[in-house]
Amino acid sequence: MDEREARIGRNEALFRHVNERLHDVNDAFGSMAGDFEIVCECGDLDCAERIVILKDAYEELRADPLLFAVVDGHVAVGVEDVIEQRRGYSVVRKRPGTPAAFASASNPANR
Repeated sequence: MDEREARIGRNEALFRHVNERLHDVNDAFGSMAGDFEIVCECGDLDCAERIVILKDAYEELRADPLLFAVVDGHVAVGVEDVIEQRRGYSVVRKRPGTPAAFASASNPANR
């Protein structure tokens, strides 16, 4: 794995874990009827942009460990592909090989 892929993978895994905690907090307070905010799951550790996402869309995203939500324009070229464009963000899938293996290994559902 080259250093760029490793860094992007670590950063995206971190943001996915942050978003899981945000999901848990929203769920605990009963505000999950519609939408809520998550942080962009791009590979840029300095990114602090937010995405408004529907509860069902978030749960669909988390059902596949290779999927991430990134703000439009934050796609890591060569590491992931846009599979769907949604309002204000893109759903990306990790490419086969190292990016996909790292995303699967860092999936919170595996813990």
